[in-house]
Amino acid sequence: MAVPEDTAPGAAERPSAPLDERVLVAGTTLRFVLLLALLAAAGASMIPRTVWHLLASSEKADLLAACSLAAGIDPGVPADTSFVQSRQQPAALEECTARFAQDFTGVALGVGAVALAAALAVHWLLPVWRTRRTKVVPLDVMDVHGGLRPLLDELVIVAGLDRAPRFVVDPASQGTGAVAFGRPRRPVIRLDGGLVVTADTERARFRAVVLHELAHLHNKDIGITYATVALWRVFLVLVLLPWAAVGVDILLVRGTADIRGMYAPFNTHAQVLGGLLVLAVYLSRLEIVRHREIYADLMAARWGAGAEAWEKDAARPPSEGAWRELLGRFAALRHTHPSPALRRASLSDPKALFALKALPLLLAGLAADILVWHLGALPYGLLWLKAVLVAGLVVGIGGVALWRAVLYALGTGRPVPSGWSVGLWLGLGVVVGELTGPRAAMNQWLPAHPEALLLLVAALVLVMTWTAQNAAWWLRTRRGRTPGPVMLVGLVVPVLSYASVLHWWWFLGEVLTGGWPFTTSGVLASYDLPGLPPPPSDIGPLWHTVAVLGLLPGTLSTAGSLWWAAVLLWVLPLLAPVVASRSGRGPTGERPRWPAHTRPGSTTPTPYGPGRLPAAGLAGGVVCAAGLAVALARLRVAELGAAGATGPLRLAQMMVPALVICAAMALTAFVVAALTDSGWLTAGLGAAGVTGLLGVGAAYALLLADAGAGPDTVSWSLSQDVHVPYAMALGTLVAGLAAFAGRGAGLLGRRVFAGRRVCAGRRVCAGPRVAGRQAVPEARSAVRPAPVEERPLRPVWRRAVQAAAIGAVTAGIGATALSVDVSAAHGQASRPAAAMLDRSTPAPSAAVSLLQHQAWAAAGGLERIQELQAAERAYSAAFIAGGKSTTNTGFLRAMDRVKRSCAEIDRATGRATTYFTVPSTAGQRMWARLLTRHRAMADTCRALHTRPSTRTAGAAGTARQNAIDSVDAMFYWLAEKGAIRPK
Repeated sequence: MAVPEDTAPGAAERPSAPLDERVLVAGTTLRFVLLLALLAAAGASMIPRTVWHLLASSEKADLLAACSLAAGIDPGVPADTSFVQSRQQPAALEECTARFAQDFTGVALGVGAVALAAALAVHWLLPVWRTRRTKVVPLDVMDVHGGLRPLLDELVIVAGLDRAPRFVVDPASQGTGAVAFGRPRRPVIRLDGGLVVTADTERARFRAVVLHELAHLHNKDIGITYATVALWRVFLVLVLLPWAAVGVDILLVRGTADIRGMYAPFNTHAQVLGGLLVLAVYLSRLEIVRHREIYADLMAARWGAGAEAWEKDAARPPSEGAWRELLGRFAALRHTHPSPALRRASLSDPKALFALKALPLLLAGLAADILVWHLGALPYGLLWLKAVLVAGLVVGIGGVALWRAVLYALGTGRPVPSGWSVGLWLGLGVVVGELTGPRAAMNQWLPAHPEALLLLVAALVLVMTWTAQNAAWWLRTRRGRTPGPVMLVGLVVPVLSYASVLHWWWFLGEVLTGGWPFTTSGVLASYDLPGLPPPPSDIGPLWHTVAVLGLLPGTLSTAGSLWWAAVLLWVLPLLAPVVASRSGRGPTGERPRWPAHTRPGSTTPTPYGPGRLPAAGLAGGVVCAAGLAVALARLRVAELGAAGATGPLRLAQMMVPALVICAAMALTAFVVAALTDSGWLTAGLGAAGVTGLLGVGAAYALLLADAGAGPDTVSWSLSQDVHVPYAMALGTLVAGLAAFAGRGAGLLGRRVFAGRRVCAGRRVCAGPRVAGRQAVPEARSAVRPAPVEERPLRPVWRRAVQAAAIGAVTAGIGATALSVDVSAAHGQASRPAAAMLDRSTPAPSAAVSLLQHQAWAAAGGLERIQELQAAERAYSAAFIAGGKSTTNTGFLRAMDRVKRSCAEIDRATGRATTYFTVPSTAGQRMWARLLTRHRAMADTCRALHTRPSTRTAGAAGTARQNAIDSVDAMFYWLAEKGAIRPK
């Protein structure tokens, strides 16, 4: 059993820490999970590519690459344009790639199994290797007097370990340290020879070192740490190095210089991404290990390790000079232990374990974005699962760090972190991964519009700011109770909300990095409503607004798109007071693991106070209802198309209310955030949510009352047309951004009007000036009113407010469930993306055009022309044999040959017809003429067989000669174009 803190030897020597570091989970395990998932996904992605490159036939590989060029795909265009080009001839492209594809899935799975077995073997053998490398000996060999064994047994009991480790000694080591390693069921602690020799003279240091290693075993550090080390080493040797060698071969050696240059951006980005993977895993692993060292120090000190054990190393003089200090910080990134000064300072104040550091957050965002790239092979139906996984890792890592930082700030009386910086650093890591990897730029050095990536940064800033304010409120209201369960629930909401943004980004928004690729007419046509303006007519600003509105985040209405998660951002603030009022303060006598009383300078926020959010939301709902009434009145008299066209009116009735509701929610969030100090974002979103619910109800009532009012109106139903995702999910995100704007406006307004309050009603303020500024009289500043505490509501009103909050939440959940149920069949997420994209493609460059024509000929064009030639030669031979026959038997035999030739011409012409069109207008005209003349030759061939005569023979001969001439012209044009070598 563990020794109590107040009776443990040396416990009095440890300074009192302001906060127990164990109050919340450390988050290091989640970061290890991110690294393990990244290594596993990268291995599953890199191994097939390496195997394919090493085993595939280079000839078939070149032809496979030629398929995309032959289809008219330009490797230098943005991803959305390339997607449109790939959908122009999907059947021919699929046939071509299936013909030249080489499948080595079995080999790749075998290599993956070998790599996994190697990782398990390395993990199993690492303790043996570490033991034999240093030539350790059992403790009893060195402990000749038998004085260390009882002491070590006592320390094991103090640590409370169920299984005592095996102690060994490295007699060749002159150091005074130790290291814990081994497997979880067979741990080993290796003691340096110098530590054993000085055990009697420096007993306090010996106890501290051993307790530190026992703390690692108590915290279960060695299991996941050595699993990561084993997987990392095997990944480097068996996966990353071969993959990098293959990448260099593709980038610098394989293929012609023109092909290498054409795909150089994509291949370079892939190599850079591999380098960033190494950097992210290496630095993250070391930072996590340094973090756990401080945890082990604190645990050892709690068990009675004297602080003087850390004094010797911490007393070393720091390096002088700014450059030396900077170089020292960079050098510390590759160390497995924190600096001695930091370790000593953490014994009295473990603020390093609660601090928000930029580098770990940036590395987490970067690692998550690299993970997204390597998860690209997942089936498209599992897009939601990938979004939840990535969001859980990114927001989970940042959220745990933020909750810990908020808790530390509340426990020590420091300012509570805002959270936006956490989202900014996580988003910066995502942006670095997108810009340096091939995901956003694809086969370009940089995406045409990298500013589109700011959407992901904004989403992370939004959810992290919400997390900080939500954590501050819950931690203040639940003092004395374990905050772990509340943190878990509080992190589910931002995780799902960010996952919904990621789902939209991968489904639709990612193409924005290449510009706005959608056409208004295409978006309108995707709604499949009759009477909409046909392209390319002038459709007016209303339809442009509708088109843009339908492509924003939160507008995918299927349940799998996770749109409903954004609603939770305002549902939880409405539900929080009800839950908090029933939670109480815990059982009597519970010993809190963090301070139960607020320190000076830490005030209790009021935005979750009963009555405030519903009142602000009610005011916003009134404004929203008025706006809806005006908008629908204007729609009644607007000319939306030809008389009797119900499509435009139905689309307007579906979109305009959503647009008005979003605007009202944004206005409500702006005003509430501007007037609120603490918890301004959560307050703004809560009030905006109430506004949205009231707006949906008002839209339903107004449109239902307007149904059948005129010949151009249609009946309306909430469950079919309003699409709550547009009004609530999109409105929540827009309201969040508006809350940031309102916060800025509020701070600016307070700063501007702060100096004018004293001078109200005066043109010039009287009084002395200090340093060029007018001083405020002391008497006036002394009479400032003290903050007034919020008076609690009476029980009757409290129950009424709770019932109203529960009703609002129930209505929101009910509307959400209804919309999810209906959108499964009528959701906008099923709209085809290809139909909405701009299908006009730029003309390729001369070099790309040459490669496309060469690929067209190599991937099957030349082969099909030769098949037509072979069929024509067989037909010509039969035709000539029929003309030269002198007997009936010979003539009939020739006609049979003509019949077979007709079938062969039909088959060859059919194969040529299903092939790619020629990647140029002139070439396609010649190709179309060639196919037309061969169809005519087949028709005259059949006529000659069924009705042999001089007239049919003459027509057949003319058609045959025309076909021969078209083939010769095609050969000549291809040779002139450089697609084939001239004969």
